[in-house]
This record gives sequence, C-alpha cells and structure tokens, in this order.
Amino acid sequence: MSLGEAISKLKSSFRFRLFVFFTIAILLITFFFSTIYIHTEIRAQQQLVEERANLLAQRIAELVRLPLFAENADGIRQIVDSETTIHKDIASVIISTDDKRILNTFMRPDMPEQDNILLTTVNVTSHPLSLDPQSALVGETSTSSPIGSLALGLDITSLKEKRQELLISASLGAFIFWLVISTAGYLLLGSITKSFQTLMNGLNSMAGGNFNVHIPVNRDDETGQATRAVNRLAQSLYERELENRRLQEELINAMRLEVQEEKKQMMAKLIQTNRMTFLGLLASSMAHEINNPNASIRLAGLFLTRVWGDAIPLLQQVARDEGDFILGGIPFTAAQNEILQSCANIERSTEKISHVVQDLRTYSLGESCEFMPNVSINQVVHDSISIIRAYGRYPDINISVQTADNIPVINGNKNQLEQVVVNLLLNAMQAMSENKGTIAVRTAHNSSANKVLIAIRDEGEGIPEENLAHLTEPFFSTRISKGGSGLGLFVANHIINEHQGTLKFISKPGEGTTASILLPVYTI
Repeated sequence: MSLGEAISKLKSSFRFRLFVFFTIAILLITFFFSTIYIHTEIRAQQQLVEERANLLAQRIAELVRLPLFAENADGIRQIVDSETTIHKDIASVIISTDDKRILNTFMRPDMPEQDNILLTTVNVTSHPLSLDPQSALVGETSTSSPIGSLALGLDITSLKEKRQELLISASLGAFIFWLVISTAGYLLLGSITKSFQTLMNGLNSMAGGNFNVHIPVNRDDETGQATRAVNRLAQSLYERELENRRLQEELINAMRLEVQEEKKQMMAKLIQTNRMTFLGLLASSMAHEINNPNASIRLAGLFLTRVWGDAIPLLQQVARDEGDFILGGIPFTAAQNEILQSCANIERSTEKISHVVQDLRTYSLGESCEFMPNVSINQVVHDSISIIRAYGRYPDINISVQTADNIPVINGNKNQLEQVVVNLLLNAMQAMSENKGTIAVRTAHNSSANKVLIAIRDEGEGIPEENLAHLTEPFFSTRISKGGSGLGLFVANHIINEHQGTLKFISKPGEGTTASILLPVYTI
C-alpha cells in the first residue's frame, strides 16, 4: 500500500475522525480557558501597578503639602529625593503649583521609554485645622482647596516582563495540557473503536463476496449487538447465495425458452422504426405537395389585392355618380371592406399554411425550429381557439377561455405551440359525449417555479388509467377505428419537450380529462 493510499484510508476511518473532532474540541477549550486566565492575570497585575502608583503619588503629595504651600523648593526636593531613593521604580516626579508653576522636576537618569511609564496625577490639597466663625455659625464642614498637583511616572518595565513570562508559561502549560489530553484521548478512542474495527473488517470481507464469515464478539454492548446482527445477516446471505445459485440455473433454462419471444419483440421494434422512417418521408413529400398550390393561392391573393386596390377608386366614383349598386350579392359599400378582409385572410392563411408545412418538414428532418423570445401564451390560446372555431364541426361545444393578466412571455415557436393547443382542443372535442358540453381553457403564471401554464379541461368520457402512460407514444390511439393516427399527442409532446416544458394528463373515467402544459418563462 502506497503512502497516499495509507493516508486516504486513515482519513476515512471512524477512529481518525473522532480523534480529530476530540482534538479540535480540547484545543478550543484549552485556548478559551488559557485566554481567560492570561487576561485575568494581566488585568490583576495592571490593577496592582495602578494602585501602587496612586498610593505612591498620594504619599508624596501628603509629604510635600506644607513645603508646596510655602513654595519651599528645597524642602520639596529633599522629600522627593528621599522617596525616589526608597522606591526605585519611580521614574519621574513633577510638582507644580495651582497656577501651573513647576517647583520640582525629578527624572531618573536611566529613564525608560515612554511606553514603559505609567503616569498618575493627583492634586495636592490643604486641610484647614479649624473653621472660621461664619462657617461654624452656618454649619459648614471643613473643606480643602487645591494648592498644586503632582505627576508621578512609574516604571512598569518589570510588569511587561512579567506579562511575557506569564504568556510563555501559560501557553506552554496549555500546550502540554492539550498534548497530554489528546494522547490520552487517542488511546481511549483506540480502545473504544477496536470493536468497530473488528466489525468493519468482517463487513469488508462480506463486501468481497465471502458471506461464510463469523465476526468475533468482544463486548456485550451496542457494538457487540450489531456484530451479532451482522453475523446473522451473513449467515442468511450465505444461505440466500446458495439458493440464488440454484435459482440462477433454473433462470438460465427459462431464458432459453424466452429467446423466441425476445426475437418477436425486436422485430416489433424494427417495424416501429420502419414506420417512423416512413413518417419522415411522408412528411417531406406532403410539405412539397402542399407548398406548390399554397404558393399559387398566395400569388393569386396578392394579385386580387392589387387589382381590387386599383378598382376601388373607379367603383367608388360609379357609386357616387349612380348610387350604390349590388356586387357579389351585397351592396358595394359593404362589399369593398369584405373583399379587402377576404384578401387579407387569404394572405394570413397561406402564411400560416407555409409555417405549418415548414415546421412539419423541420420535424421530419430532425431539426429545431426557430424560436422567438417574445411569445405570449395568451395570444397562442386566442389564435388557436380562432382556428378551432373556424373549423366549425362541433357547433354545440362551448369553449370557455380564462386568461390571466400580466403573464410573462416565453422563448418559443408560436406556430408550433398553436399546433399543440389546437391538437389538444380537437382531442377534447372528440372526447365529448354526443358532441355537447363545455371545454375550459385557462392560462396562469407559477411565480415560484417561474413557469407559465396552459390548462385544457373537458367534460368528456375520460381516459382509463392503464392508457395514461401511453398517450404520447407514437401510433398509440384509442380512436384508430374513427380515423385517429396516434401521432397527434406524440408530435405535441415532442414540441413541448423542444420548448423545455412538460405535457401532463390527469383523467378519471366519466369525469373528463385535464391536459396541462408547463413552459419556462423567458429570462435574459
């Protein structure tokens, strides 16, 4: 085993993960309490030094009160020299009067750096021995008045050295504590996980295919109980393996008998593939045969539009001179707009036929149709219903339309989506008993999923549950005897998949069917 494999195996072991967690936890606890201890000790030392500096300053202020009151600089100097001789850690003493005149300045020759000096300032006050008569009569207490100030600088170099020593000793102690506890924890975890390791070795042996294995039980704890359960499982698997070998031999014999059935299924798939190939050839041929007469109709429509545009001024002049006349069985004033609309309808219809043929040809060639980023599903629904109403074969079926406002646009092919909606509407009409009833069409926006919905619900006979899963399969139809091809929903599902959407059906026999189209919203 290489070093990398050994390290990888160590990292994946349960014992190592427990040890890492335990070590990190002890390290954090040790660091936390060591930090608290060091912070507390440093704060205590700082407080002691500040108290010492304040006491020394108060002592010297008390001693120099009278000389300061008398402004005796020599007396003040003697007192300061005496105190600084006794207390070697006094670095500086500055005494000034209440009007800011300095009477004494002491600076130690080996003056430490500014960062190593703790400055303390106290006021030197006078204390009168008795009250004047006026103060005694009004009941005032004795008051003191400031006569100067004393600024004392205390050398705290030793304090910083103590802090460094404290930091080093505390860190070393914390490290030793963490190391000892981690070592003890590693040994303890080794004892605890030993039974787990034994269990894992047995499981690895079972994973290699050796089910005839018995894992020794060292303890009667949860691990021991799990080991006994694994031993029972291994015995059961071993017996099952023997049984499987026997069944495998029987299965091989049975499979030999099913070879002929498998061949029949393969032939059925080949026939299906051949039918799909024929469908593609048929679609290409239809596209060619339809495009030629459609182009002729479109050219004729354009010619009629130009001719009518040239004839209108002449006919309008005749109507003004001789009065309105009959043209095509209706008055000229009404016929001129009807003919213009008829010419426009010819152009729109031929253009739609051209798009449908192009989509059919594209589908047969396995290509993707051109998508546009601003397709409105509300417009798709309205245009599809217009086509269905023009179809006119089901006059007793009412189509109820409910489109939501402010539905975002999608990225898609409008003609293809109209083809899907028209196909679903025709299926819904054909499902209505006695060709009567209502079809509900609605649109909605699912903001949480960022998708738009087109739902078509009919009141027809419904679809049996066993047929729902096969609706979008090619050549599957429950109306083959009534002229169904079994390709409408297959093509519709293909178009929706090309649009990154889904087509679903919910139906119960006797309660109608709901077809739902979910399409993703266009995002930049």
